[in-house]
Amino acid sequence: MWRAFHERLRSMKLPAFALAVTSVLAATVSAQWDHLQQLLTNHGSTDEAPVLEPGVVYPVDTRNWRTLLEHTDVDWLVLCTTGPENCPGCGIYEQDAVALLKDNKDVYFARIDCDKQALLCAVFSSWGARVYHVTHSSKPSKSFPGMTERSTHLRPVPFHRPGTETEAPSPSGAEEEDPKDKTAAGKRPPPPPDAHWLAEVAREGRWHELQEWTGLSQPFEGAAKEIVFAWWWIVGVFSGVPPMAMMVGIGLLSRFVTSRFTGRMAPQRRQEGAPAAPGAAPGAAGAAGAARKRQ
Repeated sequence: MWRAFHERLRSMKLPAFALAVTSVLAATVSAQWDHLQQLLTNHGSTDEAPVLEPGVVYPVDTRNWRTLLEHTDVDWLVLCTTGPENCPGCGIYEQDAVALLKDNKDVYFARIDCDKQALLCAVFSSWGARVYHVTHSSKPSKSFPGMTERSTHLRPVPFHRPGTETEAPSPSGAEEEDPKDKTAAGKRPPPPPDAHWLAEVAREGRWHELQEWTGLSQPFEGAAKEIVFAWWWIVGVFSGVPPMAMMVGIGLLSRFVTSRFTGRMAPQRRQEGAPAAPGAAPGAAGAAGAARKRQ
């Protein structure tokens, strides 16, 4: 498809600059499309699962996220972060929580850098710092007797212990707050990240108390997981294209599509003969027309 589009552009006799910009745009989109096909065909797992070691924070990307988080039989604590300056709990996770769980061989640690893996963080709906707990279960298959169905469960984990976000009591004699001032909310600020709480989630099974992420968009078990992945991939491709190249590409693409449909739908004009040359005798032109009618 992209090759035909490129050949059509060359036949339009466009300016050299516009042709160069469009060629680069088409090549980029074609390469990204091939990459998406590879990710969807291989289900995002192109690397073999490594030998896991406790106490190690494994980096997760679009190549190994299913290999590590779905195709292994261990529990995971996964941190999605946008960098230390925007993640007050990253140090708590990567240092204190890992140290508290260093002797626990049932849970392993992973980290997704959203600055470099924006597509993956979008799939996980992680627009900021967030921790997920990943577990697995098996049950007898209803469709294939004698076989088991394996499921991957995903639960968001708050950085602090639930129930600590209580309203602050108003001090006696304090001035009444302006109801229009939404910044003066009568609540305590969010409690700081708690490494002991994160350790309890994995070590004492507190993850059972957390609400599981279910539904169509669940990255591992959702019915629309491939559609969600493809959608965020398309959004990422368009967000990475320069605005000028996008405008030129859309204009040329619309011209290409319009010319093709116009050429197919235009009626064929009947040729009723070439007009008589200037100075030719009227009788000769009439005789030629009568001869064509007899044929």
